[in-house]
Amino acid sequence: MKNNQPIVVGYRHTGIITHNISKSLHFYRDILGFEVLEEFEESGYYIDTITNLKNSTAHFYKLQAKDGTIIELLEYPSHKTEPFNLSIINVGLCHIALRVENSEKAYKKLIDQNIKVLSEPIPSTCGKAKVFFCMDPDNVRVEIVEML
Repeated sequence: MKNNQPIVVGYRHTGIITHNISKSLHFYRDILGFEVLEEFEESGYYIDTITNLKNSTAHFYKLQAKDGTIIELLEYPSHKTEPFNLSIINVGLCHIALRVENSEKAYKKLIDQNIKVLSEPIPSTCGKAKVFFCMDPDNVRVEIVEML
């Protein structure tokens, strides 16, 4: 590989570690509308090696949006997971951004489903989008974006 060639050639997926995979699956599949592509478990040499864990078991769901975007939900039944509640400005804390056709309808649906939202949809400073955040069952911030 030459020094001027990029290492990354594309985007694959976003992985979200869950405290309760059933609650997260309900949120992403039943409320946001992702389709389940596959469900599986991994244990043994492969998962222990890539995660640097010992005697691990990982439960996965791969989910896909209409545009092909993939989210991977993971739960580690073999290892206790601690939920977090950090400010959005903490280093390393991520959020995911999902596009919707109508932010007002998305907002109302989330409110009707008792999902915590941080504000109503508002226009971005540049005026190119309408945006609001909600929280998934593990307090991962999900940015909902309607392109204007």
